[in-house]
Amino acid sequence: MRQVHSSWTFIVLLLFCYMGTTARAQEENIRPAFTAEQTDWMGALPDAVPMCKLSIPGTHDSGARLGGPALQTQNQNIPAQLNQGNRAFDIRLQSKDGRLGVFHSTAFQEIYWETDVLPAFLRFLQEHPTETLIVSLKREGGTAESYTTLLAASLEDKTNRACFVEDFHPALTLGDCRGKILFLHRDVATPHYPGAACSGWADDATCLLTLRDNAGQEGHALLQDEYQYESAREAGQKITACRHHLESVAAEPQDSRRWGISFASATGLPQGTPQAFADQVNPALADWLEEHGGAHRGIVFIDFTGQEGGQRLVSTLINGNFR
Repeated sequence: MRQVHSSWTFIVLLLFCYMGTTARAQEENIRPAFTAEQTDWMGALPDAVPMCKLSIPGTHDSGARLGGPALQTQNQNIPAQLNQGNRAFDIRLQSKDGRLGVFHSTAFQEIYWETDVLPAFLRFLQEHPTETLIVSLKREGGTAESYTTLLAASLEDKTNRACFVEDFHPALTLGDCRGKILFLHRDVATPHYPGAACSGWADDATCLLTLRDNAGQEGHALLQDEYQYESAREAGQKITACRHHLESVAAEPQDSRRWGISFASATGLPQGTPQAFADQVNPALADWLEEHGGAHRGIVFIDFTGQEGGQRLVSTLINGNFR
C-alpha cells in the first residue's frame, strides 16, 4: 500500500513541476526555439524588421572543403549549409577555364560560380521564398579584368537580376530582401552592380566599413575580420575580439542603421589551422551567446558549421532572433 501511495505522490509532483514550468513560460512569453536545421527560419519574422538588426549566421570561405588542413574551412557543401540555416556566404573567385572557379588561396575547390554556386542559391530561394541570402564576393586571384568580365555575365543576366537586391540602403528590411540575394562586393564588379560595394575593408583588423550602392547611396558596417595569429594558442585573443565586437554591434541604438559583420574564423599556420581555431572559438562563442543572448549580433561568418561547435553557434544565432 505504501508503494502505491509513493507512486501517486511522485506523479503529482511531476504534474506540479510541469504546470509551474508552463506557467513561467507563458508569463515570460517564451517563444519556441528554432533548430539550426530549420530551412525557413526567416519566414517566422516580420517583414518590417531591419536587416541590420538580425543575427545572421554564415560560412567563412564557404566553398573551401579542399586544400588540406591549412586551407579547408568547411566540411559541408553549400546546399547543406543553406539547409542548416546559414544565410550569409563568403565566396572567393578566380577565373579558370573561361569561368569563375571557387578558390581558397591557390586551392581550386572543383566547383564554379556559374554552374554550382549561384544556381544553388537561386534554387534554394525559389524553394524557400521567405528567406534572403547575403553573399560576399571577393577576387581570390587572377586579373581584375577577367574577374569583372566573367562576373558581369551572371550579374547582368535579366533572369538572375530579378532575384537580386538591386539597390542597397542601410535601412533595408527583411521584407525588401525576401527571396533575393544581397551582394557585398569586396572587389570592383560591374559598373551597375546590384547590392553594395565595400570600401575601407582593412586587412586583419576591426574597422568601420562603408557600403555603397551603384548610385552612391552609403551606409556603414562595424567590421571585425581579425584572422592572423601566431598559433592556435592565441585562440583566446580571437574569442575576446569576437565578444567585444558582438557586444558593440548589439549595443547600437535601436534607431541606428549601422550593420555588423563579424568573422569567427582565424588561422595561425603551421600549427594554428582553421580547424584548430574553430575547435576553440565556435563552442566558446556559443556558450557566451547562450548566456548573454544572441539578438542583434549582425552577420557572423563561421568555419566548420557542420561540426558540433559550429552547429551550436549557428543555432544560437538563429534562436537569438526570437527572444
